Amino acid sequence: MKRTASLLKNLALALVSVWIAAGAVRLLDWTVGEMVVNKWWPGPMGLLFQPGTEDHWKTRDYACDEYINSLGFRDRETPRKKTSAYRIAAIGDSFTYGWGVNLEDAWCKRLERNLREQGMDVEVLNLGKPAAGPNEYAAIAESAMPVLRPDLVLIGCLAGDDLQQAGAGIAWRDLIASRYPNLVHWARYWKNRRVYATQSLISKRSAEECRAIWIEVAKGLLKNMPAEHRARFDRLEESVRADFHNGLINPWMINHAAESPCYFLNTVRIEDLEDRIAPMARAFRRIGNAARRYGARAIVLSIPEGFYVNKEAYRNVQRVGFQTDPGMLATNAPDEAVRRACERAGLDFHCVTDGFRARGEESGLYFEFDRHFTPAGNALFADLVAPLIAEDIGHAARAH
Repeated sequence: MKRTASLLKNLALALVSVWIAAGAVRLLDWTVGEMVVNKWWPGPMGLLFQPGTEDHWKTRDYACDEYINSLGFRDRETPRKKTSAYRIAAIGDSFTYGWGVNLEDAWCKRLERNLREQGMDVEVLNLGKPAAGPNEYAAIAESAMPVLRPDLVLIGCLAGDDLQQAGAGIAWRDLIASRYPNLVHWARYWKNRRVYATQSLISKRSAEECRAIWIEVAKGLLKNMPAEHRARFDRLEESVRADFHNGLINPWMINHAAESPCYFLNTVRIEDLEDRIAPMARAFRRIGNAARRYGARAIVLSIPEGFYVNKEAYRNVQRVGFQTDPGMLATNAPDEAVRRACERAGLDFHCVTDGFRARGEESGLYFEFDRHFTPAGNALFADLVAPLIAEDIGHAARAH
Protein backbone atom coordinates (compact mmCIF):
# COMPACT_ATOMS: atom_id res chain seq x y z
CA MET A 1 0.00 0.00 0.00
CA LYS A 2 2.79 2.40 0.98
CA ARG A 3 4.67 1.45 -2.20
CA THR A 4 1.62 2.26 -4.33
CA ALA A 5 1.19 5.60 -2.58
CA SER A 6 4.87 6.37 -3.14
CA LEU A 7 4.61 5.51 -6.85
CA LEU A 8 1.55 7.71 -7.23
CA LYS A 9 3.32 10.56 -5.44
CA ASN A 10 6.38 10.23 -7.68
CA LEU A 11 4.15 10.09 -10.77
CA ALA A 12 2.32 13.23 -9.67
CA LEU A 13 5.65 15.02 -9.08
CA ALA A 14 6.87 13.93 -12.50
CA LEU A 15 3.72 15.22 -14.19
CA VAL A 16 3.97 18.54 -12.35
CA SER A 17 7.63 18.81 -13.38
CA VAL A 18 6.76 18.14 -17.02
CA TRP A 19 3.96 20.72 -16.86
CA ILE A 20 6.32 23.33 -15.36
CA ALA A 21 9.02 22.52 -17.92
CA ALA A 22 6.55 22.81 -20.81
CA GLY A 23 5.36 26.15 -19.46
CA ALA A 24 8.94 27.36 -19.16
CA VAL A 25 9.67 26.39 -22.78
CA ARG A 26 6.49 28.16 -23.93
CA LEU A 27 7.60 31.27 -22.04
CA LEU A 28 11.03 31.01 -23.65
CA ASP A 29 9.39 30.62 -27.06
CA TRP A 30 7.33 33.78 -26.49
CA THR A 31 10.42 35.66 -25.32
CA VAL A 32 12.37 34.58 -28.41
CA GLY A 33 9.47 35.70 -30.57
CA GLU A 34 9.24 39.15 -28.99
CA MET A 35 12.95 39.82 -28.49
CA VAL A 36 14.64 37.98 -31.36
CA VAL A 37 12.40 36.61 -34.10
CA ASN A 38 10.27 39.72 -34.32
CA LYS A 39 13.42 41.78 -34.96
CA TRP A 40 15.38 39.48 -37.26
CA TRP A 41 13.01 36.96 -38.81
CA PRO A 42 12.59 36.02 -41.60
CA GLY A 43 16.13 37.07 -42.48
CA PRO A 44 17.71 36.11 -45.80
CA MET A 45 15.79 32.83 -46.08
CA GLY A 46 12.37 34.48 -46.33
CA LEU A 47 9.01 33.49 -44.92
CA LEU A 48 8.02 31.30 -47.87
CA PHE A 49 10.60 31.81 -50.62
CA GLN A 50 14.11 33.15 -51.15
CA PRO A 51 13.75 36.96 -51.19
CA GLY A 52 14.59 38.75 -54.41
CA THR A 53 13.92 35.85 -56.77
CA GLU A 54 11.86 36.25 -59.90
CA ASP A 55 10.44 33.98 -62.60
CA HIS A 56 8.95 34.87 -65.95
CA TRP A 57 6.53 32.46 -67.61
CA LYS A 58 5.15 32.02 -71.08
CA THR A 59 3.15 28.82 -71.52
CA ARG A 60 0.28 27.61 -73.66
CA ASP A 61 -2.24 29.10 -71.22
CA TYR A 62 -0.61 32.24 -69.85
CA ALA A 63 2.25 34.72 -69.66
CA CYS A 64 3.07 36.27 -66.29
CA ASP A 65 5.84 37.58 -64.06
CA GLU A 66 6.50 36.50 -60.48
CA TYR A 67 8.54 38.54 -58.00
CA ILE A 68 9.36 37.64 -54.39
CA ASN A 69 9.66 40.57 -52.00
CA SER A 70 12.32 41.13 -49.33
CA LEU A 71 10.26 39.29 -46.70
CA GLY A 72 10.00 36.20 -48.88
CA PHE A 73 6.48 36.08 -50.30
CA ARG A 74 4.90 37.06 -53.62
CA ASP A 75 3.75 40.60 -53.07
CA ARG A 76 4.84 44.19 -53.34
CA GLU A 77 7.33 45.38 -50.73
CA THR A 78 5.61 45.15 -47.35
CA PRO A 79 6.79 46.81 -44.13
CA ARG A 80 7.20 44.45 -41.21
CA LYS A 81 5.57 46.98 -38.92
CA LYS A 82 1.87 47.43 -39.52
CA THR A 83 0.60 50.76 -40.73
CA SER A 84 -2.82 52.08 -39.80
CA ALA A 85 -4.34 49.81 -42.47
CA TYR A 86 -6.29 46.74 -41.41
CA ARG A 87 -3.91 43.91 -42.32
CA ILE A 88 -5.24 40.69 -43.84
CA ALA A 89 -3.00 37.69 -44.56
CA ALA A 90 -4.25 35.32 -47.27
CA ILE A 91 -2.81 31.81 -46.89
CA GLY A 92 -3.32 29.09 -49.47
CA ASP A 93 -1.87 27.18 -52.39
CA SER A 94 -1.24 28.14 -56.02
CA PHE A 95 -4.79 29.53 -56.41
CA THR A 96 -4.03 32.07 -53.68
CA TYR A 97 -0.49 32.63 -54.98
CA GLY A 98 -2.01 33.58 -58.32
CA TRP A 99 -0.48 30.89 -60.53
CA GLY A 100 -0.50 31.99 -64.14
CA VAL A 101 -1.49 35.62 -63.54
CA ASN A 102 0.39 38.75 -62.56
CA LEU A 103 0.21 39.82 -58.93
CA GLU A 104 -2.40 42.51 -59.46
CA ASP A 105 -4.76 39.91 -60.97
CA ALA A 106 -4.49 37.39 -58.08
CA TRP A 107 -7.73 37.15 -56.08
CA CYS A 108 -6.16 38.42 -52.87
CA LYS A 109 -5.03 41.66 -54.55
CA ARG A 110 -8.39 41.97 -56.32
CA LEU A 111 -10.04 41.59 -52.92
CA GLU A 112 -7.82 44.33 -51.54
CA ARG A 113 -8.88 46.62 -54.40
CA ASN A 114 -12.57 45.81 -53.91
CA LEU A 115 -12.46 46.56 -50.18
CA ARG A 116 -10.57 49.81 -50.73
CA GLU A 117 -13.15 50.90 -53.31
CA GLN A 118 -15.72 50.50 -50.51
CA GLY A 119 -13.71 52.98 -48.46
CA MET A 120 -11.97 50.45 -46.22
CA ASP A 121 -8.34 51.05 -45.25
CA VAL A 122 -7.04 47.50 -45.74
CA GLU A 123 -4.07 45.62 -47.13
CA VAL A 124 -4.26 41.96 -48.19
CA LEU A 125 -0.92 40.11 -48.14
CA ASN A 126 -0.36 37.20 -50.51
CA LEU A 127 0.98 34.22 -48.54
CA GLY A 128 0.03 31.65 -51.16
CA LYS A 129 2.46 28.82 -51.84
CA PRO A 130 2.07 26.47 -54.82
CA ALA A 131 1.50 22.79 -53.95
CA ALA A 132 0.86 23.56 -50.26
CA GLY A 133 -1.89 21.76 -48.35
CA PRO A 134 -3.63 22.18 -44.98
CA ASN A 135 -0.68 21.13 -42.83
CA GLU A 136 1.60 23.56 -44.65
CA TYR A 137 -1.01 26.31 -44.35
CA ALA A 138 -0.72 25.83 -40.60
CA ALA A 139 3.07 26.00 -40.74
CA ILE A 140 2.87 29.20 -42.80
CA ALA A 141 0.50 30.76 -40.29
CA GLU A 142 2.80 29.85 -37.41
CA SER A 143 5.77 31.38 -39.26
CA ALA A 144 4.02 34.52 -40.46
CA MET A 145 2.01 35.58 -37.41
CA PRO A 146 4.90 36.80 -35.24
CA VAL A 147 6.36 38.74 -38.17
CA LEU A 148 3.38 40.28 -39.95
CA ARG A 149 0.88 40.51 -37.06
CA PRO A 150 -2.24 40.58 -39.29
CA ASP A 151 -5.66 41.44 -37.93
CA LEU A 152 -7.32 38.71 -40.00
CA VAL A 153 -6.14 35.47 -41.62
CA LEU A 154 -7.95 34.16 -44.70
CA ILE A 155 -7.35 30.50 -45.55
CA GLY A 156 -7.96 29.89 -49.24
CA CYS A 157 -8.96 26.22 -49.16
CA LEU A 158 -9.04 24.41 -52.52
CA ALA A 159 -11.75 22.12 -51.24
CA GLY A 160 -11.33 18.91 -53.28
CA ASP A 161 -7.55 18.89 -53.53
CA ASP A 162 -6.96 20.06 -49.95
CA LEU A 163 -9.23 17.34 -48.61
CA GLN A 164 -7.09 14.79 -50.46
CA GLN A 165 -3.92 16.27 -48.97
CA ALA A 166 -5.43 16.54 -45.50
CA GLY A 167 -5.16 12.77 -45.09
CA ALA A 168 -1.39 13.00 -44.95
CA GLY A 169 0.10 12.47 -41.51
CA ILE A 170 1.71 15.25 -39.48
CA ALA A 171 5.45 14.93 -38.97
CA TRP A 172 6.80 15.29 -35.46
CA ARG A 173 8.67 18.39 -36.63
CA ASP A 174 5.33 20.02 -37.47
CA LEU A 175 3.97 19.18 -34.04
CA ILE A 176 6.97 20.78 -32.36
CA ALA A 177 6.73 23.81 -34.67
CA SER A 178 3.06 24.24 -33.82
CA ARG A 179 3.90 24.45 -30.11
CA TYR A 180 7.16 26.40 -30.27
CA PRO A 181 7.20 28.26 -33.62
CA ASN A 182 9.65 30.98 -32.60
CA LEU A 183 12.27 28.58 -31.26
CA VAL A 184 11.96 26.49 -34.43
CA HIS A 185 12.36 29.59 -36.61
CA TRP A 186 15.47 30.65 -34.75
CA ALA A 187 16.95 27.15 -34.89
CA ARG A 188 16.30 27.02 -38.63
CA TYR A 189 17.92 30.42 -39.13
CA TRP A 190 20.95 29.48 -37.04
CA LYS A 191 21.40 26.18 -38.88
CA ASN A 192 21.30 27.82 -42.31
CA ARG A 193 22.81 31.23 -41.53
CA ARG A 194 26.00 30.62 -43.55
CA VAL A 195 24.15 29.20 -46.55
CA TYR A 196 21.70 32.10 -46.69
CA ALA A 197 24.39 34.71 -46.08
CA THR A 198 25.38 34.48 -49.75
CA GLN A 199 23.37 35.99 -52.59
CA SER A 200 24.24 33.08 -54.86
CA LEU A 201 20.87 31.43 -54.20
CA ILE A 202 18.91 34.33 -55.66
CA SER A 203 17.66 33.41 -59.12
CA LYS A 204 16.15 35.52 -61.86
CA ARG A 205 14.89 33.24 -64.59
CA SER A 206 13.62 34.32 -67.99
CA ALA A 207 10.65 32.72 -69.73
CA GLU A 208 13.07 30.70 -71.86
CA GLU A 209 14.90 29.43 -68.77
CA CYS A 210 11.65 28.49 -67.01
CA ARG A 211 10.51 26.66 -70.11
CA ALA A 212 13.85 24.82 -70.32
CA ILE A 213 13.39 23.64 -66.73
CA TRP A 214 9.96 22.23 -67.57
CA ILE A 215 11.38 20.47 -70.63
CA GLU A 216 13.99 18.74 -68.48
CA VAL A 217 11.40 17.86 -65.83
CA ALA A 218 9.15 16.39 -68.53
CA LYS A 219 12.01 14.26 -69.87
CA GLY A 220 12.73 12.89 -66.40
CA LEU A 221 9.09 12.17 -65.63
CA LEU A 222 8.55 10.42 -68.94
CA LYS A 223 11.70 8.35 -68.53
CA ASN A 224 10.55 7.06 -65.14
CA MET A 225 6.87 6.53 -65.97
CA PRO A 226 5.68 2.96 -65.38
CA ALA A 227 4.17 1.29 -68.44
CA GLU A 228 0.60 1.69 -67.18
CA HIS A 229 1.05 5.41 -66.61
CA ARG A 230 2.81 5.82 -69.97
CA ALA A 231 -0.12 4.15 -71.71
CA ARG A 232 -2.46 6.75 -70.19
CA PHE A 233 -0.13 9.54 -71.25
CA ASP A 234 0.00 8.20 -74.80
CA ARG A 235 -3.80 8.35 -75.01
CA LEU A 236 -3.82 12.13 -74.45
CA GLU A 237 -4.52 14.27 -77.47
CA GLU A 238 -1.47 15.07 -79.55
CA SER A 239 -1.41 18.80 -78.75
CA VAL A 240 -1.30 18.12 -75.00
CA ARG A 241 1.58 15.66 -75.40
CA ALA A 242 3.44 18.14 -77.61
CA ASP A 243 3.04 20.92 -75.02
CA PHE A 244 4.32 18.54 -72.34
CA HIS A 245 7.46 17.79 -74.35
CA ASN A 246 7.99 21.46 -75.26
CA GLY A 247 7.70 22.87 -71.74
CA LEU A 248 4.42 24.67 -72.45
CA ILE A 249 2.24 22.84 -69.91
CA ASN A 250 2.85 21.99 -66.24
CA PRO A 251 4.64 18.60 -66.40
CA TRP A 252 3.84 17.66 -62.81
CA MET A 253 0.11 18.07 -63.45
CA ILE A 254 0.24 15.79 -66.50
CA ASN A 255 2.28 13.24 -64.56
CA HIS A 256 -0.19 13.44 -61.65
CA ALA A 257 -3.09 12.68 -64.01
CA ALA A 258 -1.22 9.75 -65.58
CA GLU A 259 -0.36 8.41 -62.12
CA SER A 260 -3.73 9.04 -60.38
CA PRO A 261 -6.48 9.62 -62.95
CA CYS A 262 -9.17 8.87 -60.33
CA TYR A 263 -7.73 11.40 -57.88
CA PHE A 264 -10.94 13.47 -57.59
CA LEU A 265 -13.56 10.76 -58.04
CA ASN A 266 -13.94 10.13 -54.31
CA THR A 267 -14.90 13.76 -53.63
CA VAL A 268 -18.45 13.49 -54.99
CA ARG A 269 -20.09 11.93 -51.91
CA ILE A 270 -19.68 13.21 -48.36
CA GLU A 271 -19.47 9.60 -47.14
CA ASP A 272 -16.17 9.22 -49.00
CA LEU A 273 -14.70 12.30 -47.32
CA GLU A 274 -15.50 11.54 -43.68
CA ASP A 275 -11.96 10.39 -42.89
CA ARG A 276 -10.51 13.66 -44.24
CA ILE A 277 -12.49 15.98 -42.00
CA ALA A 278 -10.63 15.31 -38.74
CA PRO A 279 -7.10 15.88 -40.12
CA MET A 280 -8.25 19.04 -41.89
CA ALA A 281 -9.83 20.25 -38.65
CA ARG A 282 -6.50 19.70 -36.85
CA ALA A 283 -4.70 21.87 -39.40
CA PHE A 284 -7.37 24.57 -39.15
CA ARG A 285 -7.18 24.48 -35.37
CA ARG A 286 -3.42 25.13 -35.55
CA ILE A 287 -4.08 28.16 -37.73
CA GLY A 288 -6.78 29.45 -35.39
CA ASN A 289 -4.47 29.04 -32.39
CA ALA A 290 -1.61 30.83 -34.18
CA ALA A 291 -3.94 33.70 -35.09
CA ARG A 292 -5.39 34.07 -31.60
CA ARG A 293 -1.92 34.03 -30.08
CA TYR A 294 -1.33 37.38 -31.77
CA GLY A 295 -4.80 38.83 -31.41
CA ALA A 296 -6.11 37.92 -34.87
CA ARG A 297 -8.98 35.83 -36.24
CA ALA A 298 -9.03 33.21 -39.00
CA ILE A 299 -11.67 32.54 -41.66
CA VAL A 300 -11.75 29.73 -44.23
CA LEU A 301 -12.76 30.52 -47.82
CA SER A 302 -13.65 27.56 -50.01
CA ILE A 303 -12.12 27.95 -53.50
CA PRO A 304 -13.99 25.95 -56.17
CA GLU A 305 -12.00 23.95 -58.71
CA GLY A 306 -13.36 24.35 -62.21
CA PHE A 307 -14.70 20.83 -62.69
CA TYR A 308 -17.16 21.37 -59.80
CA VAL A 309 -18.66 24.57 -61.14
CA ASN A 310 -17.91 25.16 -64.83
CA LYS A 311 -18.78 22.98 -67.82
CA GLU A 312 -15.82 24.11 -69.92
CA ALA A 313 -13.37 23.39 -67.10
CA TYR A 314 -15.08 20.03 -66.50
CA ARG A 315 -14.37 19.01 -70.10
CA ASN A 316 -10.83 20.36 -70.08
CA VAL A 317 -9.72 18.48 -66.97
CA GLN A 318 -10.57 15.27 -68.84
CA ARG A 319 -8.31 16.38 -71.69
CA VAL A 320 -5.25 16.39 -69.39
CA GLY A 321 -6.02 12.89 -68.11
CA PHE A 322 -8.21 13.14 -65.02
CA GLN A 323 -11.41 11.10 -64.82
CA THR A 324 -14.62 12.86 -63.89
CA ASP A 325 -18.10 12.08 -62.64
CA PRO A 326 -21.16 14.06 -63.82
CA GLY A 327 -22.11 14.43 -60.17
CA MET A 328 -19.15 16.76 -59.70
CA LEU A 329 -21.06 19.64 -61.27
CA ALA A 330 -23.81 19.36 -58.65
CA THR A 331 -22.14 18.00 -55.51
CA ASN A 332 -21.67 20.07 -52.36
CA ALA A 333 -19.69 17.31 -50.63
CA PRO A 334 -16.24 19.02 -50.70
CA ASP A 335 -17.66 22.27 -49.33
CA GLU A 336 -19.67 20.41 -46.70
CA ALA A 337 -16.58 18.46 -45.58
CA VAL A 338 -14.57 21.67 -45.25
CA ARG A 339 -17.48 23.32 -43.39
CA ARG A 340 -17.55 20.46 -40.88
CA ALA A 341 -13.78 20.73 -40.41
CA CYS A 342 -14.20 24.45 -39.71
CA GLU A 343 -16.98 23.73 -37.23
CA ARG A 344 -14.72 21.35 -35.33
CA ALA A 345 -11.87 23.85 -35.39
CA GLY A 346 -14.04 26.77 -34.30
CA LEU A 347 -13.44 28.82 -37.47
CA ASP A 348 -15.92 30.70 -39.66
CA PHE A 349 -16.46 29.34 -43.17
CA HIS A 350 -17.51 31.07 -46.40
CA CYS A 351 -18.41 29.31 -49.65
CA VAL A 352 -19.06 30.90 -53.07
CA THR A 353 -19.61 27.74 -55.13
CA ASP A 354 -23.17 28.74 -56.01
CA GLY A 355 -21.92 32.06 -57.36
CA PHE A 356 -19.59 30.24 -59.74
CA ARG A 357 -22.25 27.73 -60.75
CA ALA A 358 -24.54 30.60 -61.67
CA ARG A 359 -22.00 31.30 -64.40
CA GLY A 360 -21.27 27.67 -65.16
CA GLU A 361 -21.83 28.10 -68.91
CA GLU A 362 -19.28 30.92 -69.13
CA SER A 363 -15.90 30.27 -70.72
CA GLY A 364 -12.58 31.77 -69.71
CA LEU A 365 -12.85 31.60 -65.91
CA TYR A 366 -10.24 28.83 -65.74
CA PHE A 367 -7.23 28.28 -67.96
CA GLU A 368 -7.79 25.70 -70.69
CA PHE A 369 -5.34 23.11 -69.40
CA ASP A 370 -3.72 24.55 -66.30
CA ARG A 371 -6.81 24.25 -64.01
CA HIS A 372 -6.14 27.59 -62.26
CA PHE A 373 -8.21 30.77 -62.30
CA THR A 374 -7.68 33.12 -65.22
CA PRO A 375 -7.69 36.86 -64.38
CA ALA A 376 -11.46 36.71 -64.90
CA GLY A 377 -11.80 33.77 -62.49
CA ASN A 378 -9.70 35.54 -59.86
CA ALA A 379 -11.87 38.65 -60.27
CA LEU A 380 -15.09 36.68 -59.88
CA PHE A 381 -13.86 34.97 -56.72
CA ALA A 382 -12.79 38.33 -55.24
CA ASP A 383 -16.12 39.92 -56.18
CA LEU A 384 -18.05 37.10 -54.47
CA VAL A 385 -16.04 37.04 -51.23
CA ALA A 386 -15.56 40.81 -50.83
CA PRO A 387 -19.05 41.45 -49.31
CA LEU A 388 -18.56 38.55 -46.90
CA ILE A 389 -15.17 39.84 -45.73
CA ALA A 390 -16.41 43.43 -45.50
CA GLU A 391 -19.34 42.30 -43.35
CA ASP A 392 -17.03 40.25 -41.13
CA ILE A 393 -14.64 43.17 -40.63
CA GLY A 394 -17.61 45.39 -39.80
CA HIS A 395 -18.92 42.94 -37.21
CA ALA A 396 -15.47 42.67 -35.61
CA ALA A 397 -15.15 46.45 -35.44
CA ARG A 398 -18.57 46.83 -33.80
CA ALA A 399 -17.75 44.09 -31.31
CA HIS A 400 -14.79 46.13 -30.10
